[in-house]
Amino acid sequence: MLLIPILIVLVLLTACNPPVTFKEPQPADVKNTSQFPEKMQGTYISLADSSTLIISAKVMQRISEVEYKTHRNDLDSNLNVVGDTLINLETGEKTLVKIDGDSLISKINITDTIFQIDYDNVLRKFKGYYFINIRYGKEAWVVKKLEIKKAQLTISGISTVEDIEKLKEITEASDDTVAPYSFAPSKKQFDEFVKKDGFTDTEAFIRISKTTEITQ
Repeated sequence: MLLIPILIVLVLLTACNPPVTFKEPQPADVKNTSQFPEKMQGTYISLADSSTLIISAKVMQRISEVEYKTHRNDLDSNLNVVGDTLINLETGEKTLVKIDGDSLISKINITDTIFQIDYDNVLRKFKGYYFINIRYGKEAWVVKKLEIKKAQLTISGISTVEDIEKLKEITEASDDTVAPYSFAPSKKQFDEFVKKDGFTDTEAFIRISKTTEITQ
């Protein structure tokens, strides 16, 4: 059963490639920021899937609950089911499960560190927004926009056809550019993209606490 959570993590990490990358951190010619502002730090709940987002001074983590099913015949010999509880006979550890015929359904929490300020994860502030830049290969960066308004945090990415066409137009990319798309906008061009409502792939989070508990 221990293999199942590992497989789930691998699937989540390799599910898709970014449709758009940048050749350098964005915005260009803007100094890096050493940490997330205090007003942004805290624990949030996603309005999309109720996952938890935790932001500390330098780290952003997401905790998602994943459900998986195991047939009784696939249980290790050291595992036993009593009522709605799966018991590890060697360690005494108990896990609540849901019985579905001959199968057991249990839930696990997957913790994913999606951003940690370092050489490969760059944070920049520009025109009231924060931009996280995550290295994707030797000369490619994935960029997301962060906006905080009171208790609501919005994280926005680039994936829609409209966003890609805006970038092509603003950066005057050649018509034969094909996916995956790579752009190298100037600071002025990047600002224009933001002003023209780029970053339309958005997810909203509501802060439930100003405290953070980062999992190591």
